[in-house]
Amino acid sequence: MWLHASLLKLLSMQCLCAWLCILFVQYVHASPLLNTDDPEITAYAHCQLETSVVASKPSATVSQFNTACQVVKGVETSLGYANTSAIANSTAWSAQIKSVLVPMQRWGLAASLSTTKNDSPVGDQRAWFLNFPSAVSLNDGHIHLYSNIGYQKVQSHDDLMRWSTAMDIGLTQNTGISLEFFNQDRQAPFTQAVIHHVFSDVLSLEFSFGQRLQDFRQRWFGFGLSFTP
Repeated sequence: MWLHASLLKLLSMQCLCAWLCILFVQYVHASPLLNTDDPEITAYAHCQLETSVVASKPSATVSQFNTACQVVKGVETSLGYANTSAIANSTAWSAQIKSVLVPMQRWGLAASLSTTKNDSPVGDQRAWFLNFPSAVSLNDGHIHLYSNIGYQKVQSHDDLMRWSTAMDIGLTQNTGISLEFFNQDRQAPFTQAVIHHVFSDVLSLEFSFGQRLQDFRQRWFGFGLSFTP
């Protein structure tokens, strides 16, 4: 009986590792912690570097590194890597291309296509994600409303229509808070709060807390850095 319970616990932790890797590596954009993408891209001939560490309950830590560059004018390319450390480790790689459809003024719209490959003890998994990020600027730019709608095609045929929405509120000239809701599977959605501060317009520091709605056992704390030289 004890052995059976231990095997079930190990299997659940392996599934958690795979889920966390997919959750935190499937986005490469202006915030290293937010799941909701924005409709903008990096400046031409410039790159953006992001890194984050997310500690989740129960006892799993996700470390990720992302880079996004606009080498071809009007097209941003991104690469991401994530590693989940728990009872069973897993890694994930992602690549994304993104282009602006409507430049951001009062509102904006973009389109992106990304692919993710997750390697874990429960097996390899590949997913494709077509996403349409949009945003609306309110109150002279002090409030931004972001929304994403996209379709995810998974190798296991568990395809999913994904959505996310976030509200960013400027508290001071360099400090703001973002409130976010999003889905990643067919269970209850997630919610997250992110506090961010910008230093010298090139470096931003972020802290986050999130959890799955209706399940307090699935929660996380995050720390992220974004550098745009």
